Amino acid sequence: MAKSGRLMSCFIVLLALLANSCPAQADPGKDLFDKQCASCHSIGGGDGGGPDLKGVVGKRTHEWLESLIIEPDKLTAKKDPIQAELVKKYGYEMPNLGIGHDDALKIIAYLSGADGAAAAALPNGEQMAVVVTPELIAQGKALFIGNKRLTKGGAPCLSCHPFTYPGIEGGNLSIADLNKSYQKMGDTGMQGALKALKFPTMKKIYAERPLTDDEITALMALFKDSATQKVGGARVSLPLIGGGLFVVLLLGLALYKRRIR
Repeated sequence: MAKSGRLMSCFIVLLALLANSCPAQADPGKDLFDKQCASCHSIGGGDGGGPDLKGVVGKRTHEWLESLIIEPDKLTAKKDPIQAELVKKYGYEMPNLGIGHDDALKIIAYLSGADGAAAAALPNGEQMAVVVTPELIAQGKALFIGNKRLTKGGAPCLSCHPFTYPGIEGGNLSIADLNKSYQKMGDTGMQGALKALKFPTMKKIYAERPLTDDEITALMALFKDSATQKVGGARVSLPLIGGGLFVVLLLGLALYKRRIR
């Protein structure tokens, strides 16, 4: 009996050692969150490009969360009031990332567990501290307007985005004015958006051409500098000023002729 007891004890110890030596199983929900969501969302780290998701599983139904993750555009089309409020607050709807039903459930399960574990507390993964310098601003401006090519061949921001800054007048393809986007999203959200580039049009253009960290830093310096300048108001173009002066001169000449008659 004593011998069998010792054998059983050894067996239990061996099982414990084996269990401790086995690597922890990866959480597929966390992997999906880090890949698809963390560029805009944190769990307990505050709002960024999108809302902080801490406690969201307790605030929203599973059905609503599934709809948002899988087909956010359909929620917008249905004029869902919660979705409408989020679009109003952040300036755009969450992009359709092509996430399937099973993966959506894994993300929701991870969010449920992460609330108590304070996981993903640092917003948007690794965050770069950007110190604005004239050199960085100049680089960001050159990248924005296309005077300097992006390393991996993506299109310059000017191709699509409205942006008000001295020497820059942005494009009109996108409704996202980057002055307003930066004001709403802040450093965390804008960095996340530049890292992910998952919005529908951008996803197609930059799928194989992501921005480098140095390019993101330079563009962030430009956006930060734009926020410190009063360049967002209405601007009058030189042709319009010239036209106005011409009209004034014509009126003045007409009045002058009437007086000398």
